[in-house]
Amino acid sequence: MASLLVNPTTPVADSRRARRDRFRGDIEGLRAVAVTSVVAFHAGVGFLSGGFVGVDVFFVLSGFLITGLLVDELARTGRISLTHFYARRVRRLLPLAALVLASTAAATQVLVPAIDRAGVAVDLAAAALGVANWRFALEATQYMADTDKSPVLHFWSLGVEEQFYVVWPLLLVALIGMSGVARRSWSVAFRRMVWVLGGVFVVSLLLSVQQTSSGAAGAYYGLHTRAWELAAGGGLALLRPVLGELTRRAATGAAWLGAALVVGSMLLMDEATPFPGIAAAVPVLGTVLLLVGGVKAGDRGVSALLSHPWPRFVGRVSYAWYLWHWPCLTLAAARWPEDAADGSATTAAHARPAVVVAALVVSFLLAVASHYLVEQPMRAAPFLAASRRRSAQWGGVFVATSLVAACGLAVSTKLAGEQPVAAVVEASTDVKGPRTPSEARASRPKDSTPCYTGYATTDVPEPQDCRIGPADGGTRTIALLGDSHAQQWLPALARAAKEKGWTVYHFAKPSCTMTDVPIFHVQAKGRYTACEQWRANVMDRVAQIDGLDAIVIGRWKDYKDIALQADGSRATPETISDLWAAGSSRTYPRLAEAAPRVVVMTDTPRPPHDVPSCLSRTDEPAGCAFDRTATTHQDGALLAAERAAAPKAFRTIDLTPVICPQQSCPVVSPAGLIMYRDSNHLTDGYSESLWKLMASELTKAMA
Repeated sequence: MASLLVNPTTPVADSRRARRDRFRGDIEGLRAVAVTSVVAFHAGVGFLSGGFVGVDVFFVLSGFLITGLLVDELARTGRISLTHFYARRVRRLLPLAALVLASTAAATQVLVPAIDRAGVAVDLAAAALGVANWRFALEATQYMADTDKSPVLHFWSLGVEEQFYVVWPLLLVALIGMSGVARRSWSVAFRRMVWVLGGVFVVSLLLSVQQTSSGAAGAYYGLHTRAWELAAGGGLALLRPVLGELTRRAATGAAWLGAALVVGSMLLMDEATPFPGIAAAVPVLGTVLLLVGGVKAGDRGVSALLSHPWPRFVGRVSYAWYLWHWPCLTLAAARWPEDAADGSATTAAHARPAVVVAALVVSFLLAVASHYLVEQPMRAAPFLAASRRRSAQWGGVFVATSLVAACGLAVSTKLAGEQPVAAVVEASTDVKGPRTPSEARASRPKDSTPCYTGYATTDVPEPQDCRIGPADGGTRTIALLGDSHAQQWLPALARAAKEKGWTVYHFAKPSCTMTDVPIFHVQAKGRYTACEQWRANVMDRVAQIDGLDAIVIGRWKDYKDIALQADGSRATPETISDLWAAGSSRTYPRLAEAAPRVVVMTDTPRPPHDVPSCLSRTDEPAGCAFDRTATTHQDGALLAAERAAAPKAFRTIDLTPVICPQQSCPVVSPAGLIMYRDSNHLTDGYSESLWKLMASELTKAMA
């Protein structure tokens, strides 16, 4: 420790030659590995199922480099110039970010239907202000937030880094720089930095593990759960004076072990891996070891490979490529999607393969061009570098440019008018709307309520607080339970309750099945533990309801893909039947004790595209129709397991023949109502229009 407590930097000018001597080619190559893994993962390269850990590599590198810059300045001068630091960050990050955001706004205007532009405009503004991570964390807690389709989703990681750039220098200045302790005693200053970084590391890691294990949506995107990764790099920067004491053999071994950990994470982890949490420690440790190895053995082993000109070139343009690749992928998929045969939602990886390849090529060409024409010139521009105030002023200009682009996109969206998508060809229904794409998108549960709760909530209200119809004397008493595919039938049941004097209780939670199996939370990217707690509470509430005639269960078919096995991996077609049977055996007998009939709604036909978006692109609704064969009755394995668990009480209702009466499934009803609000949920208006059929089928099931 003694060598660490001695000021490691002589008080000489930080010359260009000194900075060049400190430059490490292996770090530039490591950036190439990180960005390539992220790009490949986003492009749907199957064997890199854990390519998302490239972001964690970037976090460690940022913590190492930024802390190194700050500590070197503190060691040389005894203080940290915040204005100098922030001016450099402005010149380094904002010009290119503003170009990408403005370009994305313009491309969105051309390639994305008007109905989808308003959400992109908000995302653009959040990205421009450096808070995209909190924007997407908030979205991940809300119902049906389709964040993966945002062309600026990747700005979440930049938000984490930018917030770190704000907080970390301020901490150092407050604890060390303002007191002048670094001039008087470097050992005291060093110990304070160790304690601060150590505290950040421990607290953030504990939060990361706790929130990841609980399924909190903010765990993936939050600074509080990622700061430990940046602190790991920062702690290594403090250890630089002693890293040179390693033997070359030890350094080479450390680098190879680090490479194995990083590459292994990319190959073996996947979206079902609870992340970040403790799993993120593997790529973080790997990156730290790679950095350690490069200090003493930069010309040997894996460090030498990383220092090769080709990876260094990719690493040099990595920031630009990271910024460009995701908008290119998502906007190309929005304009030229490949419909998923099973009716699942379209994502960037579901664009046609040729489109994905073209988008990647375009993004790399844009990265190279913008690196040399914008990023590097603005970073070294004399008129900016000469004045910190001017750098700050131009930083405001760059942010304002991005915000103006976002506002322009929002205004153009608001001004876009809509007409009903189809004329009524049958006697009009007494149900109001939806008849335009915007009305269809809005025809959904408005906000989370105690009875239709959000992702994070586990509390369940008393039954009387979630009742529709009379408290006593109802002709039938029914409980509607399940996920959003249960909630989509509430308008039909509510109308039936009004017209027939039924009493309907309803409890629902997005992406939460009543079957007792663990579920992967797609938005929060972790196990959906809040669902498990909520489900248990609902079972208790249902047991309190007297005189139930039937329990109606709604659930989507995609649980066959997101149910979790005992080892934490996702279910497969070979394992889902046994997994669902085991969960149903724990659930359906209990439901059968509460009501003589347990009625499961067969999942509705699933369009392979977002219906309002499709309708907003065309004047002919038939162009958005879809084939019946591949998109109906996809939940057969689930139904079979549920039926076997309580055969005497079990019933099903299948409205597929009405929703899709022919081989080509329509998306607009004969009465002119748009049937879907997205790619898998019925609109509230269309659901209500089916109330007579629903009441008739449910009456038969209760017989």
